[in-house]
Amino acid sequence: MKVMLLNPMLHKAGEEYLKSYGIEVECVRVTKKNVPNEILPRLHDVDGLIVRLPAGVNKKLLDAAPKLKVISSSGTGTDHIDIPSATKNGVVVVNNAGVGARPVAEHVVGLMLALGKKIVMSNNALKRNGWDSRETFLQENLGNELSGKTVGIIGFGHIGRDTASILKNGFNTEIIAYDPFLSDEVFQIANAKRCYSIREICEKADYITLHLPYIKETHHIIGKEDFEIMKPTSFFINCSRGNVVDQNALIEAVNSRRIAGAGIDVFPTEPASLAEVEILNERIIATPHIAGLTEETNRKLSVSAAEQVIQVLEGKRPKNILNGEVFSVR
Repeated sequence: MKVMLLNPMLHKAGEEYLKSYGIEVECVRVTKKNVPNEILPRLHDVDGLIVRLPAGVNKKLLDAAPKLKVISSSGTGTDHIDIPSATKNGVVVVNNAGVGARPVAEHVVGLMLALGKKIVMSNNALKRNGWDSRETFLQENLGNELSGKTVGIIGFGHIGRDTASILKNGFNTEIIAYDPFLSDEVFQIANAKRCYSIREICEKADYITLHLPYIKETHHIIGKEDFEIMKPTSFFINCSRGNVVDQNALIEAVNSRRIAGAGIDVFPTEPASLAEVEILNERIIATPHIAGLTEETNRKLSVSAAEQVIQVLEGKRPKNILNGEVFSVR
């Protein structure tokens, strides 16, 4: 059997795992979401795909792969995979939900600390202007403590709950959270106060962090009207997907001091252009979609993707199947 990697796996352990089962592995580097036409003929005998951004899977690719049985994302997100078309073609789609939650949560808390304590801003000022820059951080740019603040979490899945745990246990923050798809018990176990609207989170929180998938219903779920009701001292964090936020509205909210600052690990279009990054002022800390990437987690994600591909090829049901109706008719 043959598995094609659209871009190398996050860790060599995943590819080694596939080969240990006698799988032929072919790796193709793709720099855009749409796979180039010249690669499509090479899919004719592929049984499995493991897809890493910026590569994506569309109907055209699926139709070029008549033997394809399973697609795995390299991480947890699947907005780059056309799941309805895969389902129509009888192809199982899996992700690695829960595997990379902790490092993303750590990254979120790191951004909160960096924003509140002006860590990046003071580092840049010191290197640019020397010790005299210290004076501004005793006055107009004086930092804030994270301890005791109210943190609002929108999307209370694995990452949201891990973030809450770190903040509650390490900083004694008050956690308020919104997720309409979870039971009250989930919030109670996490010692979080349940909110019933995004507006309530925006009005009450000192820090707001987003943990949502990108689907049609979450497109620009946070926009201008939401930033307008946030506290002027609040900080906004997005380590989920770029298009769940109206990025222009976020930039305007920071530039106009409507909110105090923001931390982002994702952009509406990735890879983001240099121009998109250069327009961000010093009150916006940006990282290039690396929140979930660590040595430990990259290994786990790669092995998880490989394991699930093998399971489907062996006729077994994988743990994180996203279109179970396909598997049920096999």
